[in-house]
Amino acid sequence: MANTNPWWDFSLDPDVRSDANAARLPDEQGAPLVNPPDENGRLSLEYGQYLGLERLLDAQTPASMIPDERIFIVIHQLFELVFKQMTFDLGVIAQTLHQILGLDDASFNTTCHEELPGEAGPSPFWRPAMTAAARLRHSARSVLPTVMAYVGRGEDDDVLFSSLEYAHFRDFLIPASGFQSAQLRLIQRALGKSPLLRVRVFPGDSFGKHYTGCPVNHLAVGDPLVLQGGHATAFPSDDEATRIVADLDDIAHAVLSRLGMFHADEDGLIDVPLITPKDLNRAVNRVRITMGDRSDADEATARFAADLEAAAHEENDRRRSFADARKAAHALHDHNTCLTFVLDRISATDNALHATDPDSFFTVHRKTVRRHVADDSGTGGGGMPYLITSQRFLLPLFPALVAYSDLRTSGTEDHRERW
Repeated sequence: MANTNPWWDFSLDPDVRSDANAARLPDEQGAPLVNPPDENGRLSLEYGQYLGLERLLDAQTPASMIPDERIFIVIHQLFELVFKQMTFDLGVIAQTLHQILGLDDASFNTTCHEELPGEAGPSPFWRPAMTAAARLRHSARSVLPTVMAYVGRGEDDDVLFSSLEYAHFRDFLIPASGFQSAQLRLIQRALGKSPLLRVRVFPGDSFGKHYTGCPVNHLAVGDPLVLQGGHATAFPSDDEATRIVADLDDIAHAVLSRLGMFHADEDGLIDVPLITPKDLNRAVNRVRITMGDRSDADEATARFAADLEAAAHEENDRRRSFADARKAAHALHDHNTCLTFVLDRISATDNALHATDPDSFFTVHRKTVRRHVADDSGTGGGGMPYLITSQRFLLPLFPALVAYSDLRTSGTEDHRERW
């Protein structure tokens, strides 16, 4: 059978990974997919061929002769490459947790409580998920903000990207925008934010005017009009390999819920926090302020309020089913297991991407953009005011691993990583 997407053709079976013959990907004739020997048994793979450098380095087509546009293209492509790796790592974790759910009760309980190892490293079963989780946190916390620095300032306060030069080619890009990153939306779905992607909050005039020929009102970031050809990436079908990525948060909670059945009820255990009417009112009021004097502000605010209320209702119903998950999360709180290692880093990844902390990716991105776009607008997505509103008032309502994350202290994610 042909490998239609070898990137996603991976194995979590320790026996397969340790067997050179079983681990190697074949083509549809059964020969090695990469670096097959010729009829004389000789190998011919080159560095550039293996990395696809001809295609990769020919994938930059600027719209102008402005030199700074080249780094603008490259950093966004770097973002998407990092997002691709993060999506894959989320998939490895989701597949691992899904396999755990298929174990019998005794094996399930033992696997979930496997202690964090020392120098020898984790068991072969946990190793892929733990390294993937560690990469996730590193990508969000260190790599993405570092890439963003290319359009900021260097260590000696050198200008690395000129706002004046950016103004010369910016209008050539309308309505394309990083706002349309389908891979980022898939990552956000993996981190528990699917309901938020359906809330209509961002002005869609630019997208409607350029893509359909008529202005539209406010849109959700997951709307097909926004994502265009990337919509299938952000919302994969049930038969696609990436579907499990979108389901990661639900799968993780399913593991916790099943694990909670092995633990007795505890006095004083706090229920999973729900989204409150006060939370909704704060978000609605902020959105109304953000819309300013737009002629459709009141109508759009009412529509946003209805959407957000529906999303909160759906999310709260989900959270009310997490009583057993909460028990498990509380029981895991003081234990350094392989499972807590993975869950801690998922939560840390969410914070490193979305939190209002000064060094989160969204904050670094927002502050960097503000230096180059003085009028608070953007090529898509409504501009700076809407990004601020989303980060401060909407994203915090939908944290990853909601039944688990708030029980973990700030230092628990820093378990030793010596393997």
